[in-house]
Amino acid sequence: MNKPFNTLLVTSSLLVAPLYALPTVAVKLVEQAPLVQTVALNGTLRGKGDVDLTVGTAGKLSFVAEPGAMIKQGDVIARIEMLPLELEAAEQRIMIKRAEVNLTYQRQELERLKKLAKTSSAAANQVDLVQSQHDLALTDIELAKVKLKQIEDRMARATVVAPFDGIVSKRFLLAGSDASRADKLVHFIDINNLEVRFYAPVKYLAYAAVGQNVSLSSGSFDNLQTGKARVSAVIPATDSRSQTFEVRAKLLTNNKMSWASGQLVDVDFNIEKTQPSLLVERDALILRKAGVHVVKIQDDNKAQQVAVEVGQGQGSKVEVRPVTLEQLKLGDKVATRGAERLTSGQEVLVQE
Repeated sequence: MNKPFNTLLVTSSLLVAPLYALPTVAVKLVEQAPLVQTVALNGTLRGKGDVDLTVGTAGKLSFVAEPGAMIKQGDVIARIEMLPLELEAAEQRIMIKRAEVNLTYQRQELERLKKLAKTSSAAANQVDLVQSQHDLALTDIELAKVKLKQIEDRMARATVVAPFDGIVSKRFLLAGSDASRADKLVHFIDINNLEVRFYAPVKYLAYAAVGQNVSLSSGSFDNLQTGKARVSAVIPATDSRSQTFEVRAKLLTNNKMSWASGQLVDVDFNIEKTQPSLLVERDALILRKAGVHVVKIQDDNKAQQVAVEVGQGQGSKVEVRPVTLEQLKLGDKVATRGAERLTSGQEVLVQE
């Protein structure tokens, strides 16, 4: 009679045992890497050498290049009528010759009086007077030559040439207009050296450096332009209202003619932390009223709750900072599935 009773106990034990099976969890390793965050900003394309060319000297314009004209470096953009300057230069050369004639006369007169002074035939004050007139004649020649150089400089400035290869985008004065020095002639853009200028929040100033790359995009979904640019200048000056600083990046794309000076573009600016961060899968985070924690699976397959502070995200991973640093490190296993109800010290079955 005892044998059937023992068989019943064994059968009952086998039926109850599965109710106490270990919880199964999926795990991922804790990684450590510099955290890169992409900040979306707006920028404007400008030619690095864009400039408003001015009139070099006063006069009447005889030629001004039209908007849209592509001009090579050294070619003429505008020209002032040369006749008035040429006549002024010719007059000054005559003045120099006149001063030289006067100097010759004063030199001869001075030599004659010096000879007479040796025989007491001329007073000393006469010699001094002629000597001063001789010296004044010398300075008159030097002054006239300097004035001639000034006129020649104005003649050289009368022709405005392109400082680089570019395009005239705007014309402020037309041929036939009278212009004064420093009047704007044309706006000349540098299409071969485009750069994007954008403003970033000042909190990212420490992460901006010359040489880093940024991504550009513009246009609609069916006509999207993309390109790369390399930061060439970081200007650490902020506006008191916007609290932003300026960054300039040179366009690297080969097809620069597809971009326009003044074009608005979207800029993806990567912010990379210099110190590596601990990264875990987003699924490993367990949110509770008391805070956020992850479940670390120890070598003996027992769970340990580790309180963490959550930082910035990067794709499927997120930065975490353990409240106690010793509790989480590179290479540790954290549960990404099946850990919601685990408590510290509870044994688990790790799913391979």
